Amino acid sequence: MSQPSQGVPPFHGAYSGSCREATRQLLARTNAKGRLAEIALVVQDIHTRLQWIPLDFGDPLRDFVNLGIQARIATVPPLVVKFGVDETRQIVYVNLPFDLLSRSGL
Repeated sequence: MSQPSQGVPPFHGAYSGSCREATRQLLARTNAKGRLAEIALVVQDIHTRLQWIPLDFGDPLRDFVNLGIQARIATVPPLVVKFGVDETRQIVYVNLPFDLLSRSGL
């Protein structure tokens, strides 16, 4: 997926420390298996979608009306991401590490 060529992404991605560390470990594992380029592209694709189209990416799980956050889940094989979207503040929260689809070989 390509992002628009001009402008600043409308949403800011806020990734937890555990998500960042788990992503580093995932990329190290995929490098050892010769799949780094493939998985790095998937991670970048997820990040781009979270910045540009988080409310059109994946499926809603739950609305936290009092917080103004919608929890969502999306898949870009072989990864699954769970995230929260604060549309008012234009922030996407990714607190949990990415999950792997079964039979991904990672």
